[in-house]
Amino acid sequence: MPTVLLLREPSEARDLCFLLEEEGLSVAHWPVQAVQPVERASLHALGEQLGRFGWVIPESPIAVRVLAELVRASGGWSSSRRAAFLAPSLDTVRALGRHGWEARHVLPERAEGRLETLSSLLQEDDEVLWVGGPREAEWRGWLGQVPGRATLVRLYEERTVPRPELARGSIVVVESPSAAEALEAATDSEWRAGHRVVASGPSTQQVLVELGIEVAAVAERPTTEALFLAIAPLA
Repeated sequence: MPTVLLLREPSEARDLCFLLEEEGLSVAHWPVQAVQPVERASLHALGEQLGRFGWVIPESPIAVRVLAELVRASGGWSSSRRAAFLAPSLDTVRALGRHGWEARHVLPERAEGRLETLSSLLQEDDEVLWVGGPREAEWRGWLGQVPGRATLVRLYEERTVPRPELARGSIVVVESPSAAEALEAATDSEWRAGHRVVASGPSTQQVLVELGIEVAAVAERPTTEALFLAIAPLA
């Protein structure tokens, strides 16, 4: 019997674990979205007021996901559409698009080109917001050398969760578009090609396909029972 890998904490998937284990399947857990959001009251206000910044720079696709969750929770989605986004990578451009935002510019990867682009785009009276996690100090140094009034907000802390060792042909269950993004960021194409991916529904399937990840099965609806029925034939 193949192992079924769930990309969530055990406490978040008890019902599905029960159904799978009842069928004699081995279940492993790897919470790929293992970031710890920073808890600060001011972050709710940030989500409401995102649109007041002339430029928003998310550090990574993870930063885009955490920011989108914050904005939606605070009810600031409409005003957030006024912000102009600068993306530091093409992966971040794609993540912005999946969450309903658009990157105005893509910044070069090299530090020299990045500083030159920021200097040409930003004006002295621009309000610039950087959001992210572990690279805050690096970005503080860059933004301190270019025009604009920069605000840097650390949204999350990274957590390191080791990837379980799986036999080739195991089943990987992806239960949301953001989990699909996190899986793509945390694995390489060779690893993904060695396993069978199950999507929890059409929206998750669409994101997996956009990311170049082959989908072996799709649940008819995003419920525990439907997901179990999609997994069972592969076992």
